[in-house]
Amino acid sequence: MRSEAARARALRRGPGVAGFLLAHHWPGQLDRCYQLWVGQHPLWLCARCSGIYPALFATLVIQLIWAGSYSSWDWLWLFGLPLVAVADWAFDRLSLRVSNNFWRTASGFFLGVSLGRTVYLNMIYPFNKMVVVQLLCLVGIVISVEIVARLIKTGSRSKHMN
Repeated sequence: MRSEAARARALRRGPGVAGFLLAHHWPGQLDRCYQLWVGQHPLWLCARCSGIYPALFATLVIQLIWAGSYSSWDWLWLFGLPLVAVADWAFDRLSLRVSNNFWRTASGFFLGVSLGRTVYLNMIYPFNKMVVVQLLCLVGIVISVEIVARLIKTGSRSKHMN
């Protein structure tokens, strides 16, 4: 572990341009990332993405090795598993509950498994209904939560102005 002064400088500086791809959070939100040190330089990794990408790639590789088709479990894979990450993100975004990096990574794992199945199904059955519906539902939820979060933020700003 580096000194507290080095950690404080790294927090102020943020992930930088290249690091933004690994930790797409502003300096004030870097508590949502893991901080690793590469020599004298901090490397920030998004906690949720640290669960998503390994699970996505592992799920995809496993399915490519053991080819399969539709399953009766696909509804759970595509609609149940992402709910963990979506709910964790939405509650945090709406300030209903503050999450932590362990939970972000764990929920990201479930989302990654789901997205791995999504990619696989879309590869063997392009644009199938279940995948399209899943992606539309996820986009719809994200847009809805963002609208509500911004309305809450705008409402709290107008209260402070009065």
